[in-house]
Amino acid sequence: MIQRIQSFWLLVVVILAALSLKFGFYVGTWMNEGVQHPQIILNGHNPSILVFATTIVILVVSLIAIFMFKNRKQQLMLTIVDLLLSIALFIFYYQEINTHFLPGSGTLTLTSVFVFLLPIFIIMALRGISKDIRLLKRADRLRG
Repeated sequence: MIQRIQSFWLLVVVILAALSLKFGFYVGTWMNEGVQHPQIILNGHNPSILVFATTIVILVVSLIAIFMFKNRKQQLMLTIVDLLLSIALFIFYYQEINTHFLPGSGTLTLTSVFVFLLPIFIIMALRGISKDIRLLKRADRLRG
């Protein structure tokens, strides 16, 4: 299963995405139709379906990309999609915080680092895939 270093980095992405579903990203005062609810935790499944769906898609795409080690071009494309989704996840979290939480009432949690590490490990996986592609091109050039 873990054939190359990019498979390891993608496995780390899967674990971080799963952890971000469980643990909080932001704690603050939730505003619901003018009523304040103190100490509501924003995480991967509470309260936004968009954040939840994006996190699940990142998790699934990374898991699929792990098993695409024989087709590196397709693995590269899936990982690029994964990177774009992780950037979109930041935007969705930002929108949730700005639209539903009282300004200045909350803070990021310590476990928000799981979400911030996602694009870093995806970029590391992309570097591993591109190194494999270059290595195979050099090996084919030596053979032919």
